[in-house]
Amino acid sequence: MIIKDSKFIKSASSLKDLPDDGLPEFAFIGRSNVGKSSLMNMLLGRKNLVKTSKKPGKTVLLNYFLVNDHFYFVDLPGYGFAARSKTAREAWRRLIEMYLVNRSEIKDVFLLIDSRHGVLANDEEMIQFLDHHRINFTPVFTKVDKISRNMARMIKDKNPECPVVSAITGVGKDQFLSLVGSHLEKDLQLTGDHK
Repeated sequence: MIIKDSKFIKSASSLKDLPDDGLPEFAFIGRSNVGKSSLMNMLLGRKNLVKTSKKPGKTVLLNYFLVNDHFYFVDLPGYGFAARSKTAREAWRRLIEMYLVNRSEIKDVFLLIDSRHGVLANDEEMIQFLDHHRINFTPVFTKVDKISRNMARMIKDKNPECPVVSAITGVGKDQFLSLVGSHLEKDLQLTGDHK
């Protein structure tokens, strides 16, 4: 799949603020500082469309990016960042959970895992939450440029269906976009919409 166009549409602080056009959505979630914004920019072929920051925990809303006028990438707040108040963190958690459980437009949740650290406790919590609610998700191993080639190969061998990516080098971009494309093709077959 080729991304020809992408643009920021809106930020939402509650479910009632989400787009109501019924377009497919791909949600990106992961621990703060897992490289989510950088990865999304790499996939979209844009440098600064998705805002990046050296300070983790900057994304506090659901940020919608329209891709090829046909589907959305949704940037979710990062979890596991403790520098905000407990009340703020709880509000993010509720927003994320309500979105993931109730949003029928979601075609896949891309769960980003830092390849240097593997699955940590808060990643495991998110996996259990997604499994419990039977929400389709795909683990994505980020920052593969920060580890050895042997380590990258081991991760890939153990997780052949999961993208192993680098926002810096572009490694894994084609596999990732092929995965998005296959979801969209399935969606077309299910709906019978072949426009």
